[in-house]
Amino acid sequence: MKISSLILALLFVICLTLDEAKAAKKCRSIKVIVPYAVGTATDLIFRAYGQAINRQSAGSLIKVLNKTHDTVIEDHMKRAPDGCQFLGITQSLVAQFLLDKSVPEWSNFTPVVMLSRSPLAIVSRANIKDANLTNLIESALDKPEMISLGETSNALERAFRMQLEDVFGVSFKVTNFKNARQSFSALLTHKVDLGLVSLSAAKRRADLRQVKVLAVTDALASSRLSEVATLQEQGVNAAFGVDRILVAPQETSTEIVTKMSKRFKKAAEDPELEQALSRLSTKIFFKNPDELTQYFENLSADWSLIMRKMITKGRLQKPG
Repeated sequence: MKISSLILALLFVICLTLDEAKAAKKCRSIKVIVPYAVGTATDLIFRAYGQAINRQSAGSLIKVLNKTHDTVIEDHMKRAPDGCQFLGITQSLVAQFLLDKSVPEWSNFTPVVMLSRSPLAIVSRANIKDANLTNLIESALDKPEMISLGETSNALERAFRMQLEDVFGVSFKVTNFKNARQSFSALLTHKVDLGLVSLSAAKRRADLRQVKVLAVTDALASSRLSEVATLQEQGVNAAFGVDRILVAPQETSTEIVTKMSKRFKKAAEDPELEQALSRLSTKIFFKNPDELTQYFENLSADWSLIMRKMITKGRLQKPG
């Protein structure tokens, strides 16, 4: 009798231990790691989504953590796919891999959702003649590298510039700068002709008559630059912006991905979130896991083709 009681007690302890182990696997909070500094647009956008989810859901709270060390993306790629930590990125992940094969490819992660798009503004220096997009491109077609454009080493910035060169059929004279501040300063002091900047910066400088806004790269109804025609409205077959994307470690289960996708989808329907993103010159641009996977595949194929063209023209070195 005593032995039976002892066995039952041991079984009870084992079952309790197993139950505690299962409970431990539940996330006390779900962390979204943002590899950008606090206060940047990417940080603010993920925080806005997190706040919307936390208002709506009784599940684990979403917490945004900023980690800017060099290996943050690689570290996340190697994490156990437990559903407790995700990575908030932009499509720069695609550009970085295509330009430098030593960095991780998007397929090393599990696509979860695309959240938003922030269109950009194509601006010119304030004193440029014939300051509309059509006239400038027509002139550039006759004289390669006639139009100068400031650029940093940022992979996404370079990819956008090459995309514009490809769709316009022109070659810009690219002037390289150490950072975005120097590049923008060169535009304001008339040392370069064109630049790609945020809508808020374009609006602020245009109001001061320091730049002229030629086009926006995608529609944004609530923008303070809504009167400026988009590329497509000007007959250019292109639409892009900075896209914010959530990914998980590779081999994350379909169950986890589906659950997170539904939580972010519900947040995307929140009017308060739409208003918050509008203040950041950003629109909701939601894609589910399957749509996001297709987006990555299409973007990789399109940019690969453009970069091969640039290599053929001698305007880009073959990535190592």
